[in-house]
Amino acid sequence: MSVSRKERIAGTIMGSLIGDALGVGPHWYYDLDTLRQDYGDWIDGYTEPKQGRYHAGLKAGESSQTGQVTAMLLESVAEKGGYDEDDFTGRVDSLLETLDGTAKGGRYTDQAMREVWHARIKVNKPWRQSGSLASTAEAAIRVPVLAGRYAGDMGACYDAITANVILTHRAAETAGRSVAFGLLVHALVNGASMPNAKQHVMNGLRDAGKSLAMPVPAEAVEYGFIDDVLNVTWISECAKDPAIAIEPAWKAARLYGLACPLASLMPAAVYFAARFEGDFESAVLHAVNSGGNNMARAALTGAMSGALVGLGGIPERFIDGLHDSRQLLTLAEQVAEAAG
Repeated sequence: MSVSRKERIAGTIMGSLIGDALGVGPHWYYDLDTLRQDYGDWIDGYTEPKQGRYHAGLKAGESSQTGQVTAMLLESVAEKGGYDEDDFTGRVDSLLETLDGTAKGGRYTDQAMREVWHARIKVNKPWRQSGSLASTAEAAIRVPVLAGRYAGDMGACYDAITANVILTHRAAETAGRSVAFGLLVHALVNGASMPNAKQHVMNGLRDAGKSLAMPVPAEAVEYGFIDDVLNVTWISECAKDPAIAIEPAWKAARLYGLACPLASLMPAAVYFAARFEGDFESAVLHAVNSGGNNMARAALTGAMSGALVGLGGIPERFIDGLHDSRQLLTLAEQVAEAAG
């Protein structure tokens, strides 16, 4: 059965938010024996963080701070009809003003947002100079909103994503890889397969007069992300190759690395989305059960898998269990409608 582009756009947005929330409880367990002791042999839904853990105090189905910021971008794009940087940054400024610059000043604040907080609140830098040098995935996690909104216009998609990523992540390699992820999602919401996404990205950028590079003005450099685009093809082909077996599949995360750099998270997420193509639940839950920074890995996986299966391919229980799901779903559908 064919999946419409609108269904894919809503699917990628909700998939990212669902993956994030599924990872909140069991986040950052590098000792997988302890993870299994705390949550059992297989996590199959939303869970609460244990006392003393990173997101303690949040309820099952609530979003992390990364999910909060993604929802802010979603609200902004839905209400404004497109990407409005001043509106989005104003919303994030309101969040930053409630924090104290420490990891536990609100919902757990990661390194990138702590550095953004310092630049904006303590130093009063302009937003375009406030990005962190962290190698993490927060920017990549939120850009599916923009990939969806500009699904019909590769040039506008590239412009919006590059502008948004640099606000929080200004290290050239991480920023470029985040843009590559957003363009991958753009390919998927337009119906490309994982192995063929590279052609959609390369041809689309060429036709739009854009390069396969992320300009980083503050650093006077740019990062060419063609390798990140090509990696999607290679990894997704390996995920389907019977001669390359990773069993159980969640151990793919150990192969690519359990920690926080996007360079480790994105390949594993691609593997899960490709290996369990057409099966959102299996893809995302393998990411959740893989340990380490499983929350970010699951959000990235959810964005890709949601784009592949569309909103109708996401189990209803994941939507029902997500905090504020009806509001988020309405906003996601508004963005999909605006994309045409």
